[in-house]
Amino acid sequence: MGGMMAATRRRRPRNSLNQQVIVDAAFAIVDRGGIEALTFAALGRALGAHPTAIYRHFRDKDELLLAITDALQAQSQENGLVTTDDWRADLRQGALDLHAAYLRHPRLAQLAARTARRPHEFRAVEHILSCLRRAGFDEEAAARHYRAFGDFVLAHSSLDAALAALEPRVREADLAAWDGQYRRLSAQDYPNIAAVARYLPELDDPGNFTFALDLMIEAIARRATGQEGGSPG
Repeated sequence: MGGMMAATRRRRPRNSLNQQVIVDAAFAIVDRGGIEALTFAALGRALGAHPTAIYRHFRDKDELLLAITDALQAQSQENGLVTTDDWRADLRQGALDLHAAYLRHPRLAQLAARTARRPHEFRAVEHILSCLRRAGFDEEAAARHYRAFGDFVLAHSSLDAALAALEPRVREADLAAWDGQYRRLSAQDYPNIAAVARYLPELDDPGNFTFALDLMIEAIARRATGQEGGSPG
């Protein structure tokens, strides 16, 4: 009898669910247990609601996953998508903010490849295109460079987040491979690796992303000023 009363007390008030509440609960579930742990039954337990109540707000799990993807984009935009007179700085800051959001929620990295088709994604695309058009690209070239830049940022962010999401023992083994095994490879068999081994950055070195990001923006700037072809061949 006491258990039934406790269950009744834990029941969520009627009409207190909305999409944001559900997405917040989904974030917490995925952060703890990964995408596989996210079920409507798990959400119901976390929210103190019957799982069927969630279907009133999301048609199915895929619609929920798209909302989560957009919410992750929203986190990357918490400080706004600032537009200044420096398109390079604007492009760089937007990428850094998205990368940081993925590292805050590394187990959501699996969703990076999804196209959310929702407002925060639209704003991110609009911001990148604005930067590229201010750089001097015409419409076609801006679209092509957007695709390359956007895919690079999402892919690198997803890769770094996937490493962070590994179980600690597995992650440490991966990190140790670069710190130990690569430095012990035979110079006869792998002369180039041996030559640079002591300089190889760690897999989780924060400078890896910023270095690659700056390379990408420098290449875009050269194309924008006509030092290289501005459109694909």
